[in-house]
Amino acid sequence: MNRQNRWGIYGCYLFGAAGIGFTLPFLALYLGQEGLSDQAIGWISTCAALSGLAQFPLGLWSDRLGTRKPFLVVAAALLAISAVLLERVHNVIGIAILVVLFAENGICRAVIESLTGAEVTARSSRDEIGTALGRLRMWKPVGIIAVALIGGGIAVHWGVGRMLTPVAVLQGLGFAAACLIRESRSGMADTPSPTTEAHSTIRTLSTDGPLCWFILAMVLFHAANAPGGLYLGLHLKRGLQATDAWIAWAFVVSMIGWMLIVWPGGRLADRVGRRPMLIAAWGLMSVRLLFVAVATTPTQIIVNQILDGAANGLFAVLAATWVTDRLADPGRTGEAQVIVGTSLVLGSAIGPAVSALLIEQLGYRGMFAALAGLGAVATAVVVLFVPETLPQPREIPLAVQQEMCEQNA
Repeated sequence: MNRQNRWGIYGCYLFGAAGIGFTLPFLALYLGQEGLSDQAIGWISTCAALSGLAQFPLGLWSDRLGTRKPFLVVAAALLAISAVLLERVHNVIGIAILVVLFAENGICRAVIESLTGAEVTARSSRDEIGTALGRLRMWKPVGIIAVALIGGGIAVHWGVGRMLTPVAVLQGLGFAAACLIRESRSGMADTPSPTTEAHSTIRTLSTDGPLCWFILAMVLFHAANAPGGLYLGLHLKRGLQATDAWIAWAFVVSMIGWMLIVWPGGRLADRVGRRPMLIAAWGLMSVRLLFVAVATTPTQIIVNQILDGAANGLFAVLAATWVTDRLADPGRTGEAQVIVGTSLVLGSAIGPAVSALLIEQLGYRGMFAALAGLGAVATAVVVLFVPETLPQPREIPLAVQQEMCEQNA
């Protein structure tokens, strides 16, 4: 990868993800200030997540066209526009539309997450996929931490809404970075359509049991995890009387955990295998949710957030690595990424939708305990039904080893 493409791909991913430093700690609070109820916030989050399903045909289409730049440029541009407008629109329908574009798991960030991953995966050898994805995903917490820390100060002194202007600037930088990407464009004649390739994906799923089980595990992972991100800030503020600065730190600590684990986790998966690291990711997610349910102070939750970052960082690298291994086709790197992204979207839609129905009956603690139970079920699926996909080196027969020793002697 040349320097310009590195700046383009990494910059698009870094600045595109930086806005999550606002969406995770503060978006729910901002929507509450705009007069939306907890249930309304949950339903809008569900709509945003469902919009991310569009990444599936877009990812397949990018594989067929042999270029991902146009999709990345449009997604980054929409992020910047939605950040500019969100502070200026105050009716519920307008806010909902902008949140669909701007949310953590909305269509724009879903496309950027999947297609930047597809870019670096396509440029890596099979035995270095985990390392390459880890190197890319390490930049995500850098932007998020910077926005959350600076944004926490802005929120304390001038209000949460004032954060949107600097966030819009960062999203604009992501658009500029996407414009730097240069890649060859394959001819479009005689190339299959996204619909044709979707049929191929369906055939793959109908004959690959372990892949289907892994998709279920990914959906359950995010069905349990997504409401935890959505309602954690509200739980801290309303249940534990934490300040906006404490809320920001909760997500900063999570991103520190992500940053510490994501690159070494990918390298380790290339060496010891995908399956042990997958089990660790799912298990950490479940334990983290249980700790939130029983925590009694903001400090306990903030310390516990290191597990949240570690679990999500491992998922970000290992899920795509496992699916890429399973498909075993360099021409389907975009497809592998959007299978993961679509599973994430489905889980991120199901989790908040169910939580919106249960939050008033269970309360914050009861909801987090229920989510921890769902996470345990997801972990069991990985343990029981997801095999190793790291290619094992062929064992050299003993006679050959002896002959090689004699030659060396």
